Amino acid sequence: MTFTAFFLIVFSAVLHASWNLVAKRSSMSLSFYTLIGVAACTIWLHVQFWTPVNVLALPTMFYVFLFCSICFDLCYCLGLVRAYRTMEMSTAYPMMRSLPILLTAAVTSLSGWGEPLRPLAICGMAVVFLGCMMMPLQDFSHFKLKDYFNSKLFFIFLVACGTTGYTVFDKLAQDIFCSAYPELSKPVLSLTFYSTRSISLVTLLLIVVMIYPGELKNMKNILCRQKRMALLAGLFASFTYTTVLLAMNYVSNVSYVQVFRQLGLIFGMAGGILILKERCSAPKLCGVSLILSGLAMTVLK
Repeated sequence: MTFTAFFLIVFSAVLHASWNLVAKRSSMSLSFYTLIGVAACTIWLHVQFWTPVNVLALPTMFYVFLFCSICFDLCYCLGLVRAYRTMEMSTAYPMMRSLPILLTAAVTSLSGWGEPLRPLAICGMAVVFLGCMMMPLQDFSHFKLKDYFNSKLFFIFLVACGTTGYTVFDKLAQDIFCSAYPELSKPVLSLTFYSTRSISLVTLLLIVVMIYPGELKNMKNILCRQKRMALLAGLFASFTYTTVLLAMNYVSNVSYVQVFRQLGLIFGMAGGILILKERCSAPKLCGVSLILSGLAMTVLK
């Protein structure tokens, strides 16, 4: 992993935790997520007018990967909405961010995509996962395996599957971009893809909002009362994923991107404690230490 990729992912992690904090405080809903998407799409829409990439001329497989990506993003959205309605951020966020680590590593390894992961890197990912799973605990004496297997876990798993799916398919779609336009710079390709992806995702989300009972009315209420919060979250979210897409061009295996995005857990936990006034427990501090140790293991040669 290059220093450029590391810097981009850390920056993205801060922004990701920030927009999740805004969403949690604003009563996350499908309509709110859609407005976040609309804001992000509007911010980067200008790219479509100056990019040299002819999106309509790209191979059919690009559209297949793009469609799969936005479908997984919709799963991510639905899981996120339900998770934040029923759980605290300090509990939901660590689990939602930890599960995709192993899922992405499993998918890329089984599919043979990217450079094979080193044994030490795999161990590091496992340590990160263990640290993430410790953070929701109130104290060590109350650890019960059944606490991780309840009705709420389905929504966490849905978020994790969504994150894994759109990460993998976005990487595949970007590879087509790079192959079709090898002479263009990586930032231009990444911004073009993000702009194209945003338009597609927002279109799908708006369709779902219009057919989902009560969501259209909810969107109108959000526009009246929380449009500034939605705009702020959209700004953070858009820069979050554009930096991730750019970072994908500087790694040999997309699993490394997934691992280092977990740095957002530290910022998310800090936001939960300082802003949402959630409890700072010993397992959370221990979990952060394990996460940092695991991240170090993934980059050791």
